[in-house]
Amino acid sequence: MKCFIPGRSTLVFLLLSFSLLAQGQLLSGVVKSDNGETIPFASIYIKELTTGTTTNSGGEYSLNLSPGTYLISFQALGFTRVQEKITMTQVNQVKDIILKHQDYQLKEVRVFSGNEDPAYSIMRKAISLAPYFLRQVKHYKSNVYLKGGFDMNKVPGLFRKQLKEEGIVQGETYVAESVNEIIFNAPNKYEHRQISKRSTIPNDSEEEVLGYLNYSFYDSDNELAVSPLSRKAFSFYKFRYEGFFKQDEYYINKIKVTPKRKNQKLFEGYIYIVDKLWNLHSVDLVNEQFFGKIHIKQVQEQVKGKAWLPVSHQFDVDVKTMGFNVTANYGGSVKYEEVDLNDELPVPTSLKLAYAEMEQEEELLEEATEVVMNKNQQKIEALLQKDDLNNREMMKLSRLMEKENQGMEQMTRGLELESRDSTYKIIKDDRVPADSLDWNKIRPIPLSKKEVESFGLKDSLTWALAGMDPDSTVMDEKQNKGLFLGRILAGKMFYLADSTITLSYKGLLNPNNFGFNSVDGWLFMQHFDVRFYFNNERKSRLDIIPSFKYAINREKFNWNVDTKFHFDHVSHTMFTLYAGQWSKDFNEVSGIAPFVNTATSLLLKENYMRLYQDNYIQGRARTDLANGLEFNFIFKYQNIDRLVNNTDYSFGYPKRDYKENNDIDGIDASAFDGRKSFYVESKLKYTPKYFYRIDKGKKRMIHSDYPTFTALYRRGLNSVLNATSNYDLLELSIDQELEWSFMYALNYHVRGGYYFNNSSMHFANYTHFNTSEFPVSFKDWTQNFNLLNNYEKSTNEWYIEGHFNYSTPYLLVKNIPFLQDKLWNENLYFHHLTQANFKNYNELGYGISQIFLMMNVGVFAGFEEFDYKSWGFRLSLDL
Repeated sequence: MKCFIPGRSTLVFLLLSFSLLAQGQLLSGVVKSDNGETIPFASIYIKELTTGTTTNSGGEYSLNLSPGTYLISFQALGFTRVQEKITMTQVNQVKDIILKHQDYQLKEVRVFSGNEDPAYSIMRKAISLAPYFLRQVKHYKSNVYLKGGFDMNKVPGLFRKQLKEEGIVQGETYVAESVNEIIFNAPNKYEHRQISKRSTIPNDSEEEVLGYLNYSFYDSDNELAVSPLSRKAFSFYKFRYEGFFKQDEYYINKIKVTPKRKNQKLFEGYIYIVDKLWNLHSVDLVNEQFFGKIHIKQVQEQVKGKAWLPVSHQFDVDVKTMGFNVTANYGGSVKYEEVDLNDELPVPTSLKLAYAEMEQEEELLEEATEVVMNKNQQKIEALLQKDDLNNREMMKLSRLMEKENQGMEQMTRGLELESRDSTYKIIKDDRVPADSLDWNKIRPIPLSKKEVESFGLKDSLTWALAGMDPDSTVMDEKQNKGLFLGRILAGKMFYLADSTITLSYKGLLNPNNFGFNSVDGWLFMQHFDVRFYFNNERKSRLDIIPSFKYAINREKFNWNVDTKFHFDHVSHTMFTLYAGQWSKDFNEVSGIAPFVNTATSLLLKENYMRLYQDNYIQGRARTDLANGLEFNFIFKYQNIDRLVNNTDYSFGYPKRDYKENNDIDGIDASAFDGRKSFYVESKLKYTPKYFYRIDKGKKRMIHSDYPTFTALYRRGLNSVLNATSNYDLLELSIDQELEWSFMYALNYHVRGGYYFNNSSMHFANYTHFNTSEFPVSFKDWTQNFNLLNNYEKSTNEWYIEGHFNYSTPYLLVKNIPFLQDKLWNENLYFHHLTQANFKNYNELGYGISQIFLMMNVGVFAGFEEFDYKSWGFRLSLDL
């Protein structure tokens, strides 16, 4: 049972779903409180149609109903529900609804030892049964109308021009509406079909809000946020009982939810639990992010049998950051066409007894008492019979429920590693154009005045701004030329041959096209990417990626071409051929970023990057021999040329000289001499019990509870094409990322290698380590030596390195009250390196990550043989 956001479907579905509404009469009005104020986004449910909707921001509603009698419920959180029996004829009706403020009663409750709030007893029952409610519905099909948009209240001056070019102007309202179909199949598979949509939002994409609108509060393992119904909830939340109210035959408990500490993965607000059934009735929760607040409201109804499903949901965002002020909202009208319960899921006896008691069904009561249970179910029932569970019993019951339900799933689908995690597939069909629909007849949530103006402005200005009338499809010649020039300068993706061929051009003036170093001097580069898809399913693909570079001061033209053939996306089989003439960093994989080196060279006259000329051809084959077992084979032939500095240019420090390109402490000068080299490499990676997901014919690896083991063997051969290379390397490694409680993680990586033979090697073939000699980088610090100089610890003998990183939301700085709501994580780092000529180097560090979602800062101290050596401050950007 999820909150969800709607999608697209077919013409047949459109006619079946909305023809009845289009022929009906209009029931409209305003929902107000008893003090006369309108109630925005109040929930409306039509029992006979299993349809839910909401009022708009002004409290207005509009329902198109065929002749007949309907029982319609109007409710809003904090107000008493009103049910109206309304008979529709051939005449439109106007009916305003008054909702009284809800009075909450405090029932007589037992006070347990320690004066514990009674909310905890209720929450333990609800948390224990969450695994059951998560799987209670096996399948449903729903028709959904979705309306959403935002008011751009304020834009800081710095961004106004850029956003205006993208079609977003301060003070304007932007809105989108769509008719959709959603198909759900247990446990967490969603198919979202969008029938038709119209929008005034530039570059509109509903996918950005899918995460929250598809969030299940019953899911204990959802990584998006920690639900108050998670089995780990007591570690993160405080609960307070605030009373109950009666709705039909049910008593609804109101529970206040408060985070123990502010964190952007936690909620604050209220949840409402049905007494004795312990399922959700509704939620009214706020999640505070660094950019503002996200407000989620959801109301559930008993749609079929004992299954409660969301019938209305509201998603509001209030953005106030960096001078922006934006208010956004999404609301939906849901009609359930099909609902299938999971008949194979065992219903706990306590729930059967509760159903029987409420509905006074003697047969159900007898069935509940006569059921034969296995040992696991007997343990579940024994715990459920307790009036008050302690935390340990709650955790045990939740795990027993999870085990029982997963056991039923495995009986139906067998044991397998294919993941059943939540997936959301969006199918964009567009068979029904928005202009062909009478939106006024099918729209169950009225447009506000601003939204009407937004659509009116869009319809009237779209063609005028394009310089053509609505029937014209030919752009002005001047516009065509301007658009073409813009694509050449900034880059563009082109689609050819019914999208089976794509050409990506990175642009003439792309900032990544320019660079500088003391060896090449000024650089100008160009990059292309051509992709050929061999079938409509895109299961196989050929990539041809040519790049060109001209080194101005060295007066050298460089080129390379990468050719990749993706043969099978399930076994991840891929063949790759690389060839070119290119100046490369000795530490090609983990050296300094070219952009950073350009800046240090031009501003500080420090060229940290050391280069060689690589004239090469390389091939690679990669495939999965079994699930979790990856095999790679590589060969590479190189004709290596020695490079020297070719310029002394810099913006500053005119008297300073660049360091020699081939002068590295501890490395023999002969290692930089030009030579021919040929090596072959084979590598095996194995991750036990690696869960995966197959989506659109592509196998995506998800997670494993076990570490990844890697074995690599590389041999340099001196008998191929006059190559003089002669070395043998065996390397073993193990790495793993351990996560728990959503927020805490421990990463470790240990690698060791041994050269059995190193009689003839170029420095480019040494083992290099991940270092950050300059304080600013774009690197991940989990496997990085932040205080070691680049290259000088590289080796062709033996080595052992280890990296350990502990990440937590609260450690030191985050305990300061005004920083507790930041998304930042605090990290502890430990790095170790031992090699033949450099023994027992240890590095300790503390850092703060995810500042503005892209910045990491840290301080590190280095020790040699446990004696203090150095310290340094580091800044890393995740771009």
